[in-house]
Amino acid sequence: MSIFRDAVPEFLGGLAVVLVLAVIGWYVKRRRNTLRRYTLLNSVDADGNPVLHVTTRRPGTIITRDVGRGPERFELTDVELPDGTYVAEPMDRYV
Repeated sequence: MSIFRDAVPEFLGGLAVVLVLAVIGWYVKRRRNTLRRYTLLNSVDADGNPVLHVTTRRPGTIITRDVGRGPERFELTDVELPDGTYVAEPMDRYV
């Protein structure tokens, strides 16, 4: 019986490592696949509403959208607006 009692600390240590790695993996996966709504700054649709882009892409990604003036590039950011959407900044307008 002492062999089982001697193995308990190693088993619990291994179990703790597995649990910590599982939680970290779950958190990273959850954060990576989060669906976000982005407002394309200074862009409006035919009705005058801001143009929204929904994606799971990470901040820093550059996307191309046609917003009425032809294709334009936007950079997705981590900046959150008061309405709960995130900012997508135009790349080509200010050059």
